[in-house]
Amino acid sequence: MNIYDKLNQLSPKKRTYTIWRFNLEWDQSKPKRTEEELCEVLGVKSLNEYLRWEKKPEFLEITQLYLQSKFSNDIEEVYLSVVEKAKEGDTQSVKLMLQLQKEIRSFNELKYKKKSNNDDMFDDLEIV
Repeated sequence: MNIYDKLNQLSPKKRTYTIWRFNLEWDQSKPKRTEEELCEVLGVKSLNEYLRWEKKPEFLEITQLYLQSKFSNDIEEVYLSVVEKAKEGDTQSVKLMLQLQKEIRSFNELKYKKKSNNDDMFDDLEIV
């Protein structure tokens, strides 16, 4: 599940708050709303209700999904930067690039094995 799947499961007000909180608007050219503007959109006097919600497991799960997506983007940026330096002949960057590629392959293989193990659980079932 990604953060957008989780957002679709939220109430419209919580979804609006979460999108504002993590700056997930599709149109990044628009300036971020102020707290007062958000309160007006949500029809509340203050964000206290949502600040309390931030301590709940549901919001913590959303935070984890958000950070996971940010981490993926950061890894991509680092990888591209390392590749550029490696192409310029920086030996340390070449070693790091090869190490990153190995780690990525290892992660993908592990992910594939987990996925295929879940598929195998139905192999022993008989169709009657």
